[in-house]
Amino acid sequence: MGINEIATKITPNLNKQEMLDFLFSLIEIETVNPPGDEYLLHNIIMKAMKEIGAEVQIISKDEKRPNYIGRIGSGEPSVAIISHMDVVPPGEGWSHHPFQPYENEGKIYGRGALDNKGCLAASWAGVKALLKSGLKFKGTIYFCAVSDEEMGSDYGVEYLVEEGFKPDYAIVPDSGSIDKAIIGEKGAAWFDLESFGKQSHGSTPKLGINAIIKISKLISNFEKFDFNLKYDPRFTPPTINVGMISGGNAPNIVASRCKVTLDIRYPVGITEAMILKRMSDEIDVLKKEDEEVDIRLGEVTTRHYPHIIENNSKLIEAFKNTAKEIGMPMGFETSAGITVAKILNLNGIPAIAHSPDSDKTWHISDEYVKIENLEKCAILWASVIYELVK
Repeated sequence: MGINEIATKITPNLNKQEMLDFLFSLIEIETVNPPGDEYLLHNIIMKAMKEIGAEVQIISKDEKRPNYIGRIGSGEPSVAIISHMDVVPPGEGWSHHPFQPYENEGKIYGRGALDNKGCLAASWAGVKALLKSGLKFKGTIYFCAVSDEEMGSDYGVEYLVEEGFKPDYAIVPDSGSIDKAIIGEKGAAWFDLESFGKQSHGSTPKLGINAIIKISKLISNFEKFDFNLKYDPRFTPPTINVGMISGGNAPNIVASRCKVTLDIRYPVGITEAMILKRMSDEIDVLKKEDEEVDIRLGEVTTRHYPHIIENNSKLIEAFKNTAKEIGMPMGFETSAGITVAKILNLNGIPAIAHSPDSDKTWHISDEYVKIENLEKCAILWASVIYELVK
């Protein structure tokens, strides 16, 4: 049976209204992280699991932060489709209440409409359509609703992996766009640079050494900074973001200390040690130009290693061939963002990320998702799952 024939069997079984009803019920429950409180969705998730005949396992590090693993079928291979239940705070600037979803011109609006409750609803609707189609398969499908993605996944996928959850493949509907799937993500290293100077009266700055001015000589070059390191060409170059800066005690005191926190995103082929060495070398160059410079590297406080799925992966081939057969344009790229796909890949589980997004509405006010794109993704993801487990 060809892929196009598979999609043809799944498509008429996709119930758009059920998908939207599920999505509305998800958005209406506030699961802002922190604190998350994803347990508030328990009845809704369990009802959805029952409707697809899933055997449910709830794995929780904290009873208010549950992870729902719905198993359908048995045997190998196994494929998980994993969406998260938490959302970011709504913030300001909404035209309507962020947790009172509504439809307008083919779009669903509300906090979580795209990230990630729309994806959760679409993946559920796709799995349900696959099961209703009567297509037989021999492997295992895991429909998953997880906690804590927006704040690092300590209570979510990180914990699931620690507890032994290890499907053969995974689809993460939480990055990329309707026509771009993500096969790799940059690493991230957060660390401090601390500058030391000499305190003096603000009226006599020449008697002191201003730590803020000294470190500003370094960070002013970061917009055009060249790491001059070789890396996997499937990635964009490494980047530096000066995310936080603090220093000094009062306007009339020459600052004797200043701290800058950096977020450096780096591709496969570059290591954390190489990043720190390159930064240390740059500090040494500045010290040769100005002997009063005293800038020191701090420890890495947050780290995520880069990853990429190899081109011969069965998961990529299934995704690529399915998209082509059903007429969905699809590119395969890497990203500077970080999703739970990274956690899975770094633990030996090939995971590809994809999204119904077409307008980059994650985390904005008046967040929305196009209904048409939810339907397309539901069919695509269900067809890919079947290709892997048939």
